[in-house]
Formats: sequence, structure tokens, C-alpha cells
Amino acid sequence: MNQPLKARLSAPAPEQVNVGPFRSSRPMDPREAAEYLHLDKKTVTEWARKGYIPAHPLGEGTRKIWRFLEHELVDWLNSKTNYVGRK
Repeated sequence: MNQPLKARLSAPAPEQVNVGPFRSSRPMDPREAAEYLHLDKKTVTEWARKGYIPAHPLGEGTRKIWRFLEHELVDWLNSKTNYVGRK
């Protein structure tokens, strides 16, 4: 069962996301990616449009269907960390 959002947010943040030896390339739609990143769906879509977050546009024209790969989101998160390390 999923923990409530407050319980997840109060837990200490992991130093880096660990996906194990087999990296998942599971495609996610904007809603799933937003849940994974704990962001709003509109934010994820806007960031995808701006190229800030790794995303794959499907379709032609101005209205695209966006897909996100889990391992790319993990790499992106790890690259955005401000963790310096313990001494």
C-alpha cells in the first residue's frame, strides 16, 4: 500500500536513486512521470516542451504526446543532486 504524501515527503531523501543492475526503460506518460517525480502533470509537460527534462515527443505538429523513460528520469535526477558527500 502506498504511503500518504506527507509521510513520503517527511522521510529523508536518498543520496541517489538506485535502480539496480537492470535499468528499467519503462515508458511513462506525463501523469506517471509526474507521480514518479512528485511534480504536477502540467509542470512535467511544460518542462518536456522546453527540453529541461528528458522526454520523447510522439506525433506531428504543436500537440505532441510525450513519453518518458524511467532510466532517463533517474539519470536526470542524479545529475540534478546537490549532494556533496560526507567527510
